[in-house]
Amino acid sequence: MALLVALAALSATAAPGGAKGYEQWTQYLAKGVSLTRIKDPKGPYRIKVVTVDLNASATLDVALASDQLPGFETTSSMGARHNAIAAINGDYARPSGRPVFTFAEDGHLDQTPLSWGRNFAVDRTETSSYVGHPTTTAWFFEHDSGSRYSIGRVNAGDPDVEEIALYTEAGGHEERPPQNACSARLVPMNTPRASDSTPGVEVPYTVNKVSCQFRRMTRAGGAVLAAPIGGTIGPSTIATLTPGEQLTVGWSLGWYNVFDTVGGNPTLIENGSIVPENVYGNDAFFHRHPRTGVGTTPDGRVLLVTVDGRQPKWSVGMTLGQFASLFRSLGATWALNLDGGGSSTTWANGRVVNRPSDGYERAVSSALLVLPASDSGEVEPAPDPPTGISLAKIASPWPLIMRDPASTGGMASAMGRRGMHLDRALRKAAERYQRR
Repeated sequence: MALLVALAALSATAAPGGAKGYEQWTQYLAKGVSLTRIKDPKGPYRIKVVTVDLNASATLDVALASDQLPGFETTSSMGARHNAIAAINGDYARPSGRPVFTFAEDGHLDQTPLSWGRNFAVDRTETSSYVGHPTTTAWFFEHDSGSRYSIGRVNAGDPDVEEIALYTEAGGHEERPPQNACSARLVPMNTPRASDSTPGVEVPYTVNKVSCQFRRMTRAGGAVLAAPIGGTIGPSTIATLTPGEQLTVGWSLGWYNVFDTVGGNPTLIENGSIVPENVYGNDAFFHRHPRTGVGTTPDGRVLLVTVDGRQPKWSVGMTLGQFASLFRSLGATWALNLDGGGSSTTWANGRVVNRPSDGYERAVSSALLVLPASDSGEVEPAPDPPTGISLAKIASPWPLIMRDPASTGGMASAMGRRGMHLDRALRKAAERYQRR
């Protein structure tokens, strides 16, 4: 592998059919991983395709900006912190920087979805990939009674009156356990493992403290189950837990052996066919823009694709329909659109290899990574992010993201017009975008 990477085989090919001016170069980054650069004068388009062969040693992983909610971070910084060899930007962002849809990393469910959407995931064996709308569920199992209880949300706001919610360390200062609730602090006993009985992930915990009071319970390095006082089932369920007893907390997307997932919207290709109702429309979201997406092929390859845009002499960007057609031409039978516009970034071998339309790399909510070997679940921060900018000093890019018709603002507007579920923050973003 060292020899392969050192030589970095580089090739150039003519366009299919001999189209004048079409150029394509492929560079091998590691065993089973390549970066293809495409220059197509028809747009013009500048396209980057990172191809990952799931049958090789490289693996896919995800990264959350700042490793907790909320926060913004550049794709290059997340890639470097995780010792990745390539990365693209991931999910859309809310005002605080957190992802919009379901996000999980290394077996930990960091948040349940804040709006209706889709996700991409690869199972732990790197043999099965998933694209589509997941059925995100969470639960806890009480060993003493043999009872299983539903968890309505994870790091996603205060629970409804009849809900039990879970707050983990990933929730940061934005998602704290609620006031006026019956709460139980849980201490993890082991690392996440695949469930024996369901297509999900489970983590064993010990109950550390239980109380019903107005004051919110702190996580203190663990997690907190909470149910609002006034509910009929949740508070009594929490109140009967006792310090020292064991619980198992689990979650599932309905997809087997999935420990990592990142969200996006909409799906471009499903089961080999472009989805017309998803990729064609009158909203600005569907027009020509920089694009980012992920696709899968029947022979076990994952395609991480970006298209530069808003640069007339370099690359004009693609409509959502054109982006779907690009994935189909690359052999994808499933494809998901990710955050686009100024967020679109491809990072490989330690540098950004595309031209973001803002003129610099925009900080985003999350990233999809390619690791050179198996995912150990360990994050070793680099001394200095490649951007040279302290994460604490990055100004929020939310105003740009909200105004960007290919990023959260445009996606929220298009979803809202089609009557799809949106949380309050995204509804407000869509309204502001529509009025501008």
